[in-house]
This record gives sequence, C-alpha cells and structure tokens, in this order.
Amino acid sequence: MEWLLLIGSYGRDFLNRQTDEELERLYNLQIKGMNKE
Repeated sequence: MEWLLLIGSYGRDFLNRQTDEELERLYNLQIKGMNKE
C-alpha cells in the first residue's frame, strides 16, 4: 500500500499528464506487483 501514499504525495501532477489507458496500465502493474508479494 506504500505506492498509494507515493502516488498521493506527488502523483497528482504526474497522473494528470497520463491518458486513461496509461493510468489503467500503471495501476494494473502496481496491483500485480502487490499480489506477487
């Protein structure tokens, strides 16, 4: 869940520059990484 805090702290400006498709890929990768741990 730490990545959620990172996204919350500085991610807003970064995420605002991404397309919905890229956001979906990013979140999917993060979720997959969490599930592996």
